[in-house]
Amino acid sequence: MKIGFIGTGKITNSCVRALAGKGHNIFITERNVSISTELSELFVDVNVCSLDFIVSESDVIFLALMENDVDDVLSCLSFRNDQNIISFVLGVDLDRLHNLCAPARDIAITIPLPMIEHGNCPLPVFPKSKALEKIFGSDNLILELNAETELIPYFAATAMLSTSLAQLKVAKTWLEGHLNAKEDAEKYLISLMAGTFSGLKIDGKDRINEALASLATKGGLNAQLREHMEKEGTENALHNGLFHLGKRLNLN
Repeated sequence: MKIGFIGTGKITNSCVRALAGKGHNIFITERNVSISTELSELFVDVNVCSLDFIVSESDVIFLALMENDVDDVLSCLSFRNDQNIISFVLGVDLDRLHNLCAPARDIAITIPLPMIEHGNCPLPVFPKSKALEKIFGSDNLILELNAETELIPYFAATAMLSTSLAQLKVAKTWLEGHLNAKEDAEKYLISLMAGTFSGLKIDGKDRINEALASLATKGGLNAQLREHMEKEGTENALHNGLFHLGKRLNLN
């Protein structure tokens, strides 16, 4: 498949690394010279091309631009009606994309994260995109949404990543203070969390509560720490933080 990326930032970097070597012809822009140069030098199936070439040659085009750049970049390009357009730009709605990418009709919006390079990246998408499923569906969870507005809460929820990592950093600092081999603290904690989450079934059947219950033995270490965190208001703070993110994103 001929796949083009318009915009060459961190997300494009991760997507291209995930796709390289899988039989595709991948075209990227020179928008970020350091990233585009590195990708083209690392992978023989990745080529740095002009915007016009990418649009004329690609079967599927991923839009990875900053919201403020979308109109200036896309309004100068001539898309085809048989192309698939998949946008990573959440601030640009489908109506606007259809106007900018006409006569292309198969247009969708999704929210990739850098983890897509290694797989296991959840990809909420609206509307359904056969191209996204074909390109990334074998290694990642595709969530087909019923409405464009459903993208917003998923986008807000991604902000939990930084909070979770910050808590892990606190635990790492504490653990390092009790070890001779300080580097083992980070190795242990990453392995602990990766093992825990990889063991959860991804079927939407309340597996988070199930895992919490398994760690709620009265008098146990997990129960004691969680009770302390609840009393400190940590869980309420997270809920309130998500609420304020929703307000920022005009989420009802």
